[in-house]
Parts: sequence; structure tokens; C-alpha cells
Amino acid sequence: MKIGFLSKLFEGAVSIEKTYNDCDKAINQLRQHNEKIETMSEKGEDVRNLPADEKMELNEVVNHAITKAKQLVNKESERNWPGVFREMHKNLGTIYFEQHEYDRVREECEHLQKYGEVGRQDAEELLQQVKDKETGKVNAPEERAKSGADTTQ
Repeated sequence: MKIGFLSKLFEGAVSIEKTYNDCDKAINQLRQHNEKIETMSEKGEDVRNLPADEKMELNEVVNHAITKAKQLVNKESERNWPGVFREMHKNLGTIYFEQHEYDRVREECEHLQKYGEVGRQDAEELLQQVKDKETGKVNAPEERAKSGADTTQ
């Protein structure tokens, strides 16, 4: 019986770590993709010329990360993992930001604010990024990293 409990606990920890890694991978690939599109646009290149298989691979990585993060978040009523849930909401918000889905970012920020001061700060950072993007203020990746909004670990 004790072995079953420990096995289940270990599997949960591995799943959480894998989900963190999946989210980091998705965020990084989305940022690279967005930078590539921006560079192409600046050079006057047609962004529709991006390879379809590249777009498909990116979609698979991103959709997988979103699915795994949501699966963890759905355990909020079953588990007492506030730090994990806060990070998953932050990761989801960051993924949605990189996808330019600002209403979904705002939804994740509402969840983040339930997680104390750190959650409130995370929400404020994401909401500021949305505001900057919507008002046309340039927010380069290196500026995001300086502001602490970079989620790479």
C-alpha cells in the first residue's frame, strides 16, 4: 500500500515537471516564431511563405502544452499545489499572449490573482504586456526578460 502511494506521488511529480518543460518549449517556440514573422515583415517578405510543416509542428507543440497545463489546472479541487497551479496559469497566460489571444490572457490573470502577492504580480506583468502590445508599445523579448516576464527556467 505504501509503495502504491509513493509510486503515485512520484508519477505526479514527473508529470508536473514534464508539463513545465512542455510549456517552456511551447513559449520559446512561439517567441521564435513571432520573431521570425516580425523579421520577415520588416524585410517586406510575405509571411504566408512560412512552411506548412513548420506551422503544423508549432501548433502540435503549443496544443500539447495547453492540454497538459489544463489537465493539471483541472486538479485544483483535488490537490493542494497552489504554486503549481499558479505557474500553470502563468504559463497558459504567456502562451496565449504569444498567440495574441489577449482575452484568454485576461482570463488567466483573473485566476492568477487568487494566488496571493506572487500571483497578483504575475497577473500585473502579463496585463502590462497586453496593454503595451495593444497600445503599440514595443516590448522586445530582451525587455520581457529584464522585467521578469520571461518564463524560461
